[in-house]
Amino acid sequence: PKAPDRRPQFPLSFYPHRLLTARPAPKDPTMPDLTLSLTRLIPAPPIALWRCWTEPALLLRWFTPHPVQTTAATLAPTPGGTFQVTMRLPNNDILNLPAGCILIAESPARLVWTNTLGPGFIPNALGTGPTDFPLTTDLRFTPEASGHHTRYSATVHHATEADRAKHAAMGFETGWGQATDQLAALALFL
Repeated sequence: PKAPDRRPQFPLSFYPHRLLTARPAPKDPTMPDLTLSLTRLIPAPPIALWRCWTEPALLLRWFTPHPVQTTAATLAPTPGGTFQVTMRLPNNDILNLPAGCILIAESPARLVWTNTLGPGFIPNALGTGPTDFPLTTDLRFTPEASGHHTRYSATVHHATEADRAKHAAMGFETGWGQATDQLAALALFL
């Protein structure tokens, strides 16, 4: 006869990776707002935006606002996968960001990545430079009822108010806004 299954049975809360997609935690009104966000209605289907975010050849074409150039991208859109970009700044300096980690990949609806972990969920040691602050980016691609547009939402979570302020001072609104315009223009033709 088959032996009974004696493995312990744990409640769903024991499996935190399953909670990531269940529902967001309620916002604590006593906590500071550590996010920067951008939402746009883009006249393209969610799959086009997903492809622009997850295919390196497409990401290279829109990811950074002009005159910054994205010169390399490594992406593996699966939990634990790699998210890494290299940029050339206007003064020709190279900004090679440490490889981040994909946390959630739900094609074509949601992509979440962080720089606090590297590929395989291994912790990253961040530097002390002006762009070295921990963040998690949550991207959502929600189809509109018409079927011809996507509500694109990018929310960047920061560890501290100082990190959020640093990112805002770098030009988050202008830079991410311009990059999103470039994303929308590319997605129209996919």
